[in-house]
Amino acid sequence: MNDPHPPALRGRCIAVTGASRGIGQAVARRLAAAGAHVLAGARNRSADVPGGIEQVTLDVADEASVNTYAGRASALGADGVVCNAGVGSFAPIEQATVDEYRRIMDTNLLGTMLVARAFIPLFRERHARGLVSRFVCVTSDVSARTFAGGALYTASKHAQRALVQTLAHEGQACGLLVTEIRPGMTDTHFNGRTPGDPDRAAHLQADDVAAAVVHVLAAPPHVRIDELVLHPAVQPVVYP
Repeated sequence: MNDPHPPALRGRCIAVTGASRGIGQAVARRLAAAGAHVLAGARNRSADVPGGIEQVTLDVADEASVNTYAGRASALGADGVVCNAGVGSFAPIEQATVDEYRRIMDTNLLGTMLVARAFIPLFRERHARGLVSRFVCVTSDVSARTFAGGALYTASKHAQRALVQTLAHEGQACGLLVTEIRPGMTDTHFNGRTPGDPDRAAHLQADDVAAAVVHVLAAPPHVRIDELVLHPAVQPVVYP
């Protein structure tokens, strides 16, 4: 799973959302290094982008933006999607606001639904030609648990997990193989953090999660990987 250049990815096109930094950026770079063409969607563009990565402005919570993105992916013949865009914050329910609820749910849940829905016609067309497609969704290990202060974020991830599992059932009719990647504590920009903080030295790195995503995308077409759960060797008790 640590091979950054699996030959099975050479010449393929993979769409990656939330690709401007963190896990999404690490996925895009690994895929490009392996010879894939990456359609990197994000609200902000990255600097110093290596060859093989095509940047597209994307807001996963905006239906028109997602449809435009999916149209470009279809034109390129994409055979896989990495649904990675996500946001979160942590506070007691008493302090939760409607605006924050909508921000988190619109990105994490609505965004996943819009991306999946927009790509289904492409998956169906590929299936008619005898080809399989892959949909990989990066959620969190909290998609099956919760904790004090995590109401909005964990609720979004529980719902996202349900949507992904439903897609796995429905996707069988169009040759779609669906995988949920559930990382634990990861040292990224998430929740306003700065990667490299000493107190997160033992956490997963973005590239650790990216390696798992690439492993799934490079799997043989007869292999379905339902989910992968990743944790640092020493998992902190307190989240986030």
